[in-house]
Amino acid sequence: MPLNDDTYHRKHGVDIFMKEKDKIQIVRDLIAIRTVNDNEQQAADYLVSLLHKHGIAAKSIIQFPGRSNVVAEIGDGQHPKLGFSGHLDTVHEGQLSTWKTPPFEATLKDGRIYGRGTSDMKAGLAQFIITMIDLHDQNLPKNGTLRLLATISEELTEEGAAFLSDEGYGDDLDAMLFSEPTGVPTDQLDTYFSSGAAIISPKKLDELYTALEDSSAPEQHFIINAHKGWMSYTVTSHGKAAHSSMPKLGINAIDNLVQYYIAEKALYHSLTERNPNLGKTVYAPDVFIGGKQVNSIPDLAYEKVKVRTIPELPNEKLVHKLQELVRELNKKPNFDLKLDVEQSENPVANRGTNQLVTILQAHAKATLREALPLPTIGSSMGTDASEFRRHNSTGEFLIIGPGNTTAHQSNE
Repeated sequence: MPLNDDTYHRKHGVDIFMKEKDKIQIVRDLIAIRTVNDNEQQAADYLVSLLHKHGIAAKSIIQFPGRSNVVAEIGDGQHPKLGFSGHLDTVHEGQLSTWKTPPFEATLKDGRIYGRGTSDMKAGLAQFIITMIDLHDQNLPKNGTLRLLATISEELTEEGAAFLSDEGYGDDLDAMLFSEPTGVPTDQLDTYFSSGAAIISPKKLDELYTALEDSSAPEQHFIINAHKGWMSYTVTSHGKAAHSSMPKLGINAIDNLVQYYIAEKALYHSLTERNPNLGKTVYAPDVFIGGKQVNSIPDLAYEKVKVRTIPELPNEKLVHKLQELVRELNKKPNFDLKLDVEQSENPVANRGTNQLVTILQAHAKATLREALPLPTIGSSMGTDASEFRRHNSTGEFLIIGPGNTTAHQSNE
């Protein structure tokens, strides 16, 4: 989509590359803007202003009051078209007493930057901005297009990505990079993979451990070339209230919910679908609530579930299985169950080419000097890629970015 361009006048003989301190300042400035699940407008305005200073076409797109996405573009508008996607929001800082440094004031120590969002993902977003500025200042790319898509509310709802996707900003992209943190401290690799957070082939894992014997790198970064989808839903059980001295006059909503829960667990246990890069569907019932006081039979109870999904059993098929389970139980006397799906994000997997993976790994071998050059893994995490995939089924979508496993923690 067309953007309003600014004229940029270069001064001959002046170094056009950004200095290191200026790059770090971008990260500092972004961390200082408190975008905890809100207030992305200030960060969006900052990025648009910065890009305009370098003659890059950019615009802020208001989605809600105080919350704006950013779209920027360089190149000739033709293919190949590469998208850079990063989110402007962060999670809450949590208890300030657990931080060693101010969360919204970037602190540089021993070659690292600390602050809320350094890993997830203002450093990654800053890297995209820096890349676009450096390329544009060299009159690059000569052929092809780079498009920045900075989004709101990735941490909670992915509404920004959904909006930009529906508006068509990702439809024509041949590939997209999402700058979520993909670094893992080398002394945490065992825990990382055993936790189920990511899946790597046994052969590649053996190769990694062998390479680590000759590596002094403190971290290993990966390319996530597939990740699970996710779905959150609520199952509500309606009963009938009665005095606890006469329970047979009521219908205990908790009893019926427990029976559903047992059947639901059995359903997930019976699933045989498996993805070679993502493993199986992951079921996590997280909240159970029922009853109001000890002398009344509860007439309402509910459970809330978050499940991580795979392409072999996509969200809509899983919903169908759950609806069938509810229907069967509701045939029993006094059962009144209802399923409500609050949010559904589809899995992301690439089909066909690994062209961008090959390019990134070749450059990583020469620059990162880690044990292995960006091995590919599957992940249980969710990203904005799910929303852009809805309207772009063929693009090569990859998750890779600076930062590590301190995301969402204090002292990030």
